[in-house]
Amino acid sequence: MASSEIVEGLRTCELFALLSEQEVEGLAASLAGSCQIEAYKAGDTIFAQGEHGTRLYIVAEGQVLLKRTFYLGDRTATTPLALLGKGRAIGWTSLLYGPRYATASAVCQKPSRVISVEGTALRSVLEREPSIGFRVMERLACMLGDRLRQAYSATETHL
Repeated sequence: MASSEIVEGLRTCELFALLSEQEVEGLAASLAGSCQIEAYKAGDTIFAQGEHGTRLYIVAEGQVLLKRTFYLGDRTATTPLALLGKGRAIGWTSLLYGPRYATASAVCQKPSRVISVEGTALRSVLEREPSIGFRVMERLACMLGDRLRQAYSATETHL
């Protein structure tokens, strides 16, 4: 059985916003062995840009900065993309087929607790439950669109 903190984390997560209470509880039960709660200090990196992504992370408390480094010939520039708090999901590449790599780094700005979910386990549940899977992937598409617009905006600010 999933801990109450994991159930609450899934319930408040933007990725699962289109699911009913019963569906969230069923998802949490299905993922019980694939979820863990991780604690980070301010300044800790959850994952770095370019790392192979195998886990989805849900911010349960605290604040996480997404930032991207751009390589421009012999110069580099790092720009903040988004500051994320409770209920926000990061590490979405773990839900895709094949080897996928983090497109940004996630760095804690405050002491933070995150729910870490094995991406392949979540994907398996979504494939077994296509109605739930469709709604979760629909939310993922909307989230990615929002993040892409934020990234464009952040990049244009620095040009």
